Amino acid sequence: MADDSGGFDLVASFFTLTGAGFAEEPRYSFVERCRAAAAAGFTGIGLHADDLPRTVASGLDVPGMQAVLADTGLHVVEIEFLGGWALATDPAELDRTVRRIEAVADAFGGRHVSAGEFRGNVPLDLGVAGRRLEELARRLAGRGLQVAVEAFPWSVLAGPSVVPELLRQAQAPNLGQMVDVWHFFNNGGTPDALTGPIAAVQLNDGPRVHGDYLVHARAARRLPGEGELDVAGLLRAVLRNGFTGPWCVEVNTPEFRALPVGEAARRAAAATAAALDAAGAPRTRA
Repeated sequence: MADDSGGFDLVASFFTLTGAGFAEEPRYSFVERCRAAAAAGFTGIGLHADDLPRTVASGLDVPGMQAVLADTGLHVVEIEFLGGWALATDPAELDRTVRRIEAVADAFGGRHVSAGEFRGNVPLDLGVAGRRLEELARRLAGRGLQVAVEAFPWSVLAGPSVVPELLRQAQAPNLGQMVDVWHFFNNGGTPDALTGPIAAVQLNDGPRVHGDYLVHARAARRLPGEGELDVAGLLRAVLRNGFTGPWCVEVNTPEFRALPVGEAARRAAAATAAALDAAGAPRTRA
């Protein structure tokens, strides 16, 4: 079976192979996503915490999911999504969110949790947010998880300096940035100014936009090489900061999610491997 990974450790982020839009029911099942990812040469997948109970409710229990992972040789690498911590929130609801993430890690392991804040246009107390983030990171460290904080350009974490400042205040060793290509550039980031720590990377591409960020993020994050963003330049900056993978790909446009899941996986793997090769990233597999 063809391997489109180019010898890189590639991870299919959860939304890449769902065949559905953000906040929509996945069109492709856990089993279908795993089989397609493995056939394309991915070594890992991402799982949304909500997809665990959804898959169990569909009739595939945790041991069955574990068997699928063993059969395909995949690892759960990325767990979505830790939100609701940056602003004043219901502590009980935040605890329920963390418990859902912990349930995924307890069942399948994991490398990192993506974290961020969807809300915007409200005051942000960086000190309070930093302390809460540090507490959560230390809790998740008990499961061996890193926490990768993502700066969405429409949120209270918008701007290239906010997440780095937040991480300076939250001194947990398992905390770092999530560098998502689309979010990074449309959030005002420049590769030359990128500094660590970097916990995770999500590769994609797309246009430069100047408004309606949430709409564009959910409909215009394309495969690496299909947009106007300097993917290679950002990858070289990531490598200079000591990050060498694994490499997640998060792509979701109306055209892409309409593809058969196997074709989507092959295109995602091939485009991501080409971008990594162009940036001089080291291969980790023969």
